[in-house]
Amino acid sequence: MGLTKAAIRTGRHPAVWKRASGVVIRKLSKDDYMKLKADRSKSLFSCMGKVVEKVVAEIFSEQAERTGLLCDGHFESRKGRSSIDAVAIMVDRADAAGTNGHITGVLIMDVIAAFPSMATGRLINLMKAKQTDRDLI
Repeated sequence: MGLTKAAIRTGRHPAVWKRASGVVIRKLSKDDYMKLKADRSKSLFSCMGKVVEKVVAEIFSEQAERTGLLCDGHFESRKGRSSIDAVAIMVDRADAAGTNGHITGVLIMDVIAAFPSMATGRLINLMKAKQTDRDLI
């Protein structure tokens, strides 16, 4: 754990930990292996890099929970919350509104591809405002 702590404290992620080996794996039962979707690629990264990333993700998650960085409606990647919970809450709210005579509906979509990046400057400012440990910013 000393190496992981040092990497976090110094903000260094050695280049050797970022290297990956790529492999192409054929999907089973495809009619035509000349088509792009007949294969899938996998990247194999250094285990040490993955350990540091996992530890940092866990630290961020704990910090976000402790400081109230996430709203109650945020479910993704939170302990004790799942997509199923979010759907159940939405359906329950729609059902309650319907019981009260309102016309309701629930639209559930997977929109993860719509948000490919985070506004990092805004995130950094928010983390500072929430007094996130400076080593993590």
